[in-house]
Amino acid sequence: MTCQVCGAKGAEPHFGGNCCRACAAFFRRYVHSRKLSITCTCTRRRLAENSHPCRHCRMIKCLAIGMIKCKVQGMRERNDKKVVRPGSTTILSLLSCNIIPRTCSNISSTVANWVDLDKQRKMLFGDNIFKLNFTQITHLAKSDTSLLWNFSEIVFPSIVELDPSDKQAIISNFYPRWTMMESSIDYSVNYEFFSIFVGSDAYYEMMANFYGSSMSEEQRIDNKELVRIFGPYWDFHYAEIADPIYRKKCDKVEFMALFLLLLFDEAYTNISEDCARVCRSIRKVILRELKGYQTDNNCSEMRFIDVLDTLMLLEKAEQKFQEEVLICGLNNVHMSDDFKAIVQVKKL
Repeated sequence: MTCQVCGAKGAEPHFGGNCCRACAAFFRRYVHSRKLSITCTCTRRRLAENSHPCRHCRMIKCLAIGMIKCKVQGMRERNDKKVVRPGSTTILSLLSCNIIPRTCSNISSTVANWVDLDKQRKMLFGDNIFKLNFTQITHLAKSDTSLLWNFSEIVFPSIVELDPSDKQAIISNFYPRWTMMESSIDYSVNYEFFSIFVGSDAYYEMMANFYGSSMSEEQRIDNKELVRIFGPYWDFHYAEIADPIYRKKCDKVEFMALFLLLLFDEAYTNISEDCARVCRSIRKVILRELKGYQTDNNCSEMRFIDVLDTLMLLEKAEQKFQEEVLICGLNNVHMSDDFKAIVQVKKL
C-alpha cells in the first residue's frame, strides 16, 4: 500500500488516514508546532519533480486523507527533577545506578525496598536533619536502628532467628559508622553546597547551635568555645572522611552494598560464633554481587578495591566519633541513654 500523502511504499493507518511513517511523524510535529501560522512557500521555490510539497501543502494533503489532529497524543510533561537538599533524610533512593544484573538479587532487593525505608526515616527525622540538635538526634537513634534492622530482615529473612543480644550487638557495631557514612553520602550528593559551606561563618554558627542548644541554660558554653572544642571533629570528618568518599564517586548500588557490609561485620568479638557465621555468609554473598555488578558494567579491578577501601575510612571516622561523644559528655551536652548504650558498647 502506498502513502496517500507522498506516494511512498509501506503505508499504515496513522491518526485516521493511511500514510507512511515519515508523513505520520510530520503530521505529529506539525500538530505540536508552536508556530501560529504556516503559509505556503511552493510558489517561492523551484521544486524538483520528486520533492515533497511545502509544510502547508503537505498538511492539507494529510487532512484530505482523513488524518485528525485530536488523535495525536498530547505533549508529555517533563518530570520535575528531584533536588536533594543538604541534610535531606531521603538521599539513597534518589541516587542513580547502572542496570543491576539478575544475579545480584540481594542488592537488587535492597535497592527496591530502600524507597519505603527513606519514607519511614523521613517521617522520623523530618525533611531536614540540619534542623535537629545533638540531643534530638540521639533521642531518635533507637527508633532509627529499629527501622534499619526491620529493613534488613526483609532483605535477609534468615537474621530473624538471631539471638536478641546478637541483634543488639550488630546494631551497636554498625550504627556509628553508618551515621558517618550517611553524612558522607549527603556531602557527595551536595558537594557544590558543602564545598562553599564548610569553613564558612554559617558552618560554625550551625555547629555552635547544634551542641549549644543541647545544653542546659546554666551549663551553656559560649559559641567561640564550642567551635574551638568541636570544630576539629567536624573539620576532620569533612576533610578526611566525607571528601575522600566523594572522590570515589560511588553509585547507589555501591553505597547499598557498603551499608550491608557495615551491618554484617563479623570481625567484632561481642557477637556469638553463630552470629559471626551468619554475617560471614551474608558478606560473601554481598561481595560476590558487588563484584558481579561492577564486572557487568565494565569496571576495572581496582574499582572493587577502591569501593571496599571506604570501610577503612569509616573505621577511622568511628574512632573520632567515639571521641567526640566522650567530649560531649564531659561538656554536659545532653544525649539519650539509648544512644549511649549504642555508642559505648564494648566491641572488641
